[in-house]
Amino acid sequence: MVRKIFKFFAYTLFFLAVLIYFTPKVNLYYLLEHKLKEKSIVINDEEVSDNGLSLSIKDATINLKSIQSAKIKEIKIKVFGLYNNVSLTDISLASVVATMVPTKIQSISLSYSVIDPLHLVASAVGEFGDAHLSFGVVDGVLHMELHPSKKMLSSYRQTLRNLIKSKEGAYTYDKTFKF
Repeated sequence: MVRKIFKFFAYTLFFLAVLIYFTPKVNLYYLLEHKLKEKSIVINDEEVSDNGLSLSIKDATINLKSIQSAKIKEIKIKVFGLYNNVSLTDISLASVVATMVPTKIQSISLSYSVIDPLHLVASAVGEFGDAHLSFGVVDGVLHMELHPSKKMLSSYRQTLRNLIKSKEGAYTYDKTFKF
């Protein structure tokens, strides 16, 4: 009996791994790119490659309403069903936002898991400091907690005034989106 259960789980895991490996990730990426274009978000100059269990995108330029907004050195997308992750590294924001926030971001990691299916979680590290975000999928509530760097504290005080300072020195921001 135990052997049959083990065999069932082994076959199920093997089937899921093969399904993930042979999924046409590049085609799905271009479908997503087409859907983003309808929202005036265009991704240009990227190199897309399927790495078996993940999708890698290098040297992407993001344009929002025909205005260059960001350059991203690398994006890795891992979709496993139970746990999904998108990692962005070496991001340079457009100089337009330099008066509000620092323009260099080392990394952003977005994750979604069936352990907490109602929240999309993200963390970011950059010249601004460390930020942790949580987005409620059902209620549309975005919560951000920012631990600012010295550069952010000294040069971007006006931006920090829009956030709520906690007793621990972190800054928080909450916003509700209506769908």
